[in-house]
Amino acid sequence: MSEPSRGMPPAIEPMLASPDGGTLRDDPAYAYEFKWDGYRATMRVAPDGATLLTSRNDNDFTTRFPQLSGALGDALGGRPAVLDGEIVALDERGRPDFGLLQNRTWQAVAYFAFDILSLDGESLLDAPYEERREILAEIEPPDRRLVAITPWYRHRDLAEDGMTPAGLLDVARKMMLEGLMVKARTSRYHPGRRSPEWLKHPLVQTTEVVLGGWRPGQGRREGTIGALLLGAHDPDSGELRYLGDVGTGFTDAMLKDLQKQLIPLERKTSPFADQVPRDRARGAHWLNPEMVGEVVYRRLTPGDGRLRHTAWRGLRPERRPDEVEVPAAR
Repeated sequence: MSEPSRGMPPAIEPMLASPDGGTLRDDPAYAYEFKWDGYRATMRVAPDGATLLTSRNDNDFTTRFPQLSGALGDALGGRPAVLDGEIVALDERGRPDFGLLQNRTWQAVAYFAFDILSLDGESLLDAPYEERREILAEIEPPDRRLVAITPWYRHRDLAEDGMTPAGLLDVARKMMLEGLMVKARTSRYHPGRRSPEWLKHPLVQTTEVVLGGWRPGQGRREGTIGALLLGAHDPDSGELRYLGDVGTGFTDAMLKDLQKQLIPLERKTSPFADQVPRDRARGAHWLNPEMVGEVVYRRLTPGDGRLRHTAWRGLRPERRPDEVEVPAAR
């Protein structure tokens, strides 16, 4: 962890959103934000403007993204603060691209702030979401290419522009964004908790997975990873269940980097509580279940609980393995 500056505020664990079950809320009691595609992180700012970027699982992102260090400058007027947001890599059109983060080939990285949790030593956790957003809107970053205060939309804001929540979702789709976040306007901030006051409405089905092993590749992929063996924890028993595998969505650079990271985690036995099918387990390199990734999938079959038609999206270094649970079948 980076050496904290004098007066650096303490870390606050991010609040989590719940799935909305596929139904987008259309209700004046909620506000709407775009769902950004990056690494979730809080930004702690000291009185001298120094910053610490911390992930959900307390990983230090500060040295990994040095261009964001001190990016707020004197925008806070010497007041310490804690912001919540997303570290995103931007493509040539200025759109978030999660793949660029994975490949470390970004040309631009920014911090997209969407909440403020404390300011000038005063906790804002009990303040309503709407009030926190209004306080956040008063901050004027010196370089909006490095720190952006993201937009939010009340029902009446959308109506004034002749739009609906469904129309905003169409905007997200056209911009190739991940979807919408739907937040109760009166909700307080619940650190580290998954709350139904915050809902996520994705445009594609994604899920976090725990890496439990990998199978060697063949042909062009000989000598590297052919497929990753995926798991998630049973919400009742806590056991790590086998969910299937993923063998697409990788670049050669991603495979090489991933293999280096997985070698130190290898073990002799399967980490899964249930039996991995023989054809999937053959020749597998088993792993201590310590790394989290994300996949796109088409469906989770109700019979055997397997993810179908998966594609790799990347590692999630800001996630904790014990938080990853089996997704609900749709």
